[in-house]
Amino acid sequence: MYSFKQIITLSFFSCFALICQSQNTTTQSDLIENLIEAIAEENEEEVDYSNLLDELNLLLIDPINLNSANEQELNKLLILNKNQIDKFIQYRASSGQIFSLYELQVIPGFSSEIIRTIAPFVCLQQITNDSISQRKKAKHLLLLKSERTIENELAYSTENNNSKYLGNPWKYYTRYQYQSAKNKLFFGFTSEKDKGEPFFENENKNGFDFYSGYLQYNSKGVLKQLNLGDYQIKFGQGLNIWSGLGSGKSALTTHNAYKSQGIKGYKSTDENQFLRGLSVITEPLKNINLAVFASLKNKDGSLQSDSISEFVSSIINTGLHRNSSEFDKKHQLEETLFGSYLSANLKNIEVGISYLHSKYTPEIKGTDATYNLYGFKGSNNQNISLYYETLFRSIHLYGEIAQSKSGGRAFLQGANIQAHPQLNFELTYRKYDPDYHALFSNAFAEQSKTQNEEGFYMGVEFHPYPKWSVKAYYDQFEFPWLRYTANSPSEGHEYFSQLEFTPNNSVSIYFRYKQENKPTNNSSNVIKNLAKQKKNQYRLHLSAQMNENWEIRNRIEISQFQKENNTENGYLLYQDLIYHCTNLPISMNLRYALFETDSFNSRIYAYENDILYAYSVPAYYGKGNRVYINFNWEINRNFKLYVKYAQTKYANQSSIGSGNSEITGNTRSEIKFLLKIRL
Repeated sequence: MYSFKQIITLSFFSCFALICQSQNTTTQSDLIENLIEAIAEENEEEVDYSNLLDELNLLLIDPINLNSANEQELNKLLILNKNQIDKFIQYRASSGQIFSLYELQVIPGFSSEIIRTIAPFVCLQQITNDSISQRKKAKHLLLLKSERTIENELAYSTENNNSKYLGNPWKYYTRYQYQSAKNKLFFGFTSEKDKGEPFFENENKNGFDFYSGYLQYNSKGVLKQLNLGDYQIKFGQGLNIWSGLGSGKSALTTHNAYKSQGIKGYKSTDENQFLRGLSVITEPLKNINLAVFASLKNKDGSLQSDSISEFVSSIINTGLHRNSSEFDKKHQLEETLFGSYLSANLKNIEVGISYLHSKYTPEIKGTDATYNLYGFKGSNNQNISLYYETLFRSIHLYGEIAQSKSGGRAFLQGANIQAHPQLNFELTYRKYDPDYHALFSNAFAEQSKTQNEEGFYMGVEFHPYPKWSVKAYYDQFEFPWLRYTANSPSEGHEYFSQLEFTPNNSVSIYFRYKQENKPTNNSSNVIKNLAKQKKNQYRLHLSAQMNENWEIRNRIEISQFQKENNTENGYLLYQDLIYHCTNLPISMNLRYALFETDSFNSRIYAYENDILYAYSVPAYYGKGNRVYINFNWEINRNFKLYVKYAQTKYANQSSIGSGNSEITGNTRSEIKFLLKIRL
């Protein structure tokens, strides 16, 4: 295995030497993929990125005008932190309108890499009376998607009535959205049937298993915004309420401060992390926003009973209703929410306070496991939080403190320091009590919950030369109480470093090293003590555009896992080919990947391109190869078709998966279709 890797590595460098002569161009899709991978790096499962992808694709269609954009609009670029946005606004105020993106290089914190990244999402339209009076048209978007795994899983043919899937193996998805000409009215709906769920039959006689809809009205008066139906709230640093995708540790080492987004209509397919009801945002005074909201919806849960009453032992977040067992858990928990937030954007500081009251019927009791001693139990909860952010010279300070009904508290304090135009630091301290309960929180953390954690994070981004960048972070964390995989309090750390070289706009190569140490239970069947667990990852990645038609991407990644006296290794190697036809409105991309790991412990995650709004980061483990091809055809200006076929073939395996998901054979294949209609 190692001699094979050495040959591949030499080939990798040879390929790099050849393509360094390629033309000075770049593509929008490549930059979008880099942003998604950076944000998704820590999510070790497929996550719904549709809201995020929607924002990025809207920016491609309607870029932000740097000559008129305010701070809220610049926040949509994601890649810019508070320091960079403030310095940009100051520069524009003193120098007037901007005529070239190269002009941004004189602004502290704007490296050539930053400028190159934001370029597809911005424009430099000059402000004139004619441009102000231009009228835009209303926009309609319709997405029709279908996908399936070609090989049938065991649950489609089993004789067990509780496990047998009640529907066909196709997934169906429909989404429509409308945006008025003056951006005052937005509405839309989403419907989805997962693979194996019944469709217009059995328990789903009304068609899809999940329906969602929203209506949003924006105004410039005292009534600033009204939402009906499904919506999301993202407020403060996420300690109290942040529904939907947050952020975490990633290659964006100095971009961990959350940016409050307020309330938006919900367009995703996650069946849990949203609110359903009514919300109102008012602006009683200039720069003062007051929001009130209420929500009522049902969630999945494991319903049980004792001699007194019924209760829910656990909340189910999969959103899957494929068999009788899963339907028994559907909508067993009624969730009622109401709350408010008040924010004030003053001259040099922004402050806000939020309140959330939640009620659950029947009550939640949780499991009796020792690690869950401090888990939420009961029928109602209350959360209150206070957040702030301010910019003092080149230091961006931000933080939030919150408390739940139990008395448990959560605290986060961060500082982003622009020490030099090419040197940026970020320091973050968080402390979340074991008994802090916030079921709609999604703050910066090592774990998925904002609970039972204390840690200190240090990140740095350095651009020593125009074509070089260095990024690194170190995170030290501890868990005061037990975890699911640790039978005693524990502590650990994580280290990340990346060196990137970009000789021109068409070639980029980086080397990444990441190490995580997090103790878990040992393998003893008698006494579960903690054992040291360490995982090292080494990655070398190259992307380049050969000419206006062809792009390539190469990656080799090695994984090492150590626990007790056990050491495991793994590697992943892939080659991407991307083709853009200049004479026809079609494009294609192909990946061929080879992988081998000793077990799931040494698995490797890799970003994978997909059809529109369907990016993922799957895990590679075992031994085998994977190939996929994407085909995009712009039929005309209003219709675009996306098709993907993927196949994974494992060596020395007679079956794939386990339980209901088991597939007989060593091959798993997938096919996806998406038709995008825009008017």
